[in-house]
Amino acid sequence: MATPLHNDLETKPGVHRQQSFVDFLSKSRNSIYLVVLSIFEALVVIALEAIIFKKFYYSRFSKEKLGLGIPVYLMIFIFSQAFQVFLGWDAVRNQNTIQIIAFTLFNLCCFTYAMVQFRQMDRALKEPILNNIPVAASLKHFIRQILIANAVVIAICEVIYIYLAARLYQEFGWRIYKKIGADPEIRNMYRWYQIFVMILKLDIFFFLGYSIQYLVLVLQLGDMEYPLTIIALPVTCLVLVSAVYAVRHESKNLMILFFIGLVAGIAYFVFKLARIYDPGEEANYRYFKEFLTFFGKQ
Repeated sequence: MATPLHNDLETKPGVHRQQSFVDFLSKSRNSIYLVVLSIFEALVVIALEAIIFKKFYYSRFSKEKLGLGIPVYLMIFIFSQAFQVFLGWDAVRNQNTIQIIAFTLFNLCCFTYAMVQFRQMDRALKEPILNNIPVAASLKHFIRQILIANAVVIAICEVIYIYLAARLYQEFGWRIYKKIGADPEIRNMYRWYQIFVMILKLDIFFFLGYSIQYLVLVLQLGDMEYPLTIIALPVTCLVLVSAVYAVRHESKNLMILFFIGLVAGIAYFVFKLARIYDPGEEANYRYFKEFLTFFGKQ
């Protein structure tokens, strides 16, 4: 069964003759600029992170299996950039004003994380047995230079994103107004729907980020949690996607299943966080505790 919002959209003149995405882009330069800039930023940032990884991989730190937190930090950043490109493209495709704002804030979080990386890298490279070895100081200096370039690129892109977001907010707002009209109730329903879908997308990002880190960096193939975590990946994503279907079609049964899934998810992450801070597991989470905690709490 369709939602009242869906029915109202269908009855508005011209709504059933929506423009194709390509036609829309041809009339919205700001949308093109935002998508292209997000791709450019991702390529540059991923390239810089790859340079750091290559330098680290062929250094004595890697050979001595020290500074193991560095691959974690790089992987998170690369994953976040790929997700940000999707976020921007999807926001433009759906003309979603809420997601445009979330996209800008997400990039701001990436900039904050780029600044935090300075402290993270310094701490990860502070290995007592290598303190007096020249390669340690040389590697730290090289990584610091790359991190500065990384932060500058993201900061410049953020300023441009803020300008584009302001323009697109007005542009999309007018297009949405023409689609759903001036009815305050319908507009409010549509706004909450956009917020709900945006939260679900972020949930998928944080869950995948957490699970990938946990699988690659903590678990071993013989661990009992390894297959369970792999099974949880598609199941959780399916639950989150089903929530969108349930809202669009007013399916009470699916929403009940979604809430049951949320409760199970909370229990799952409480268990994982308890394991992370278990004194007996300290050695397994030495380099990854902060990041797993951050992703697990989202």
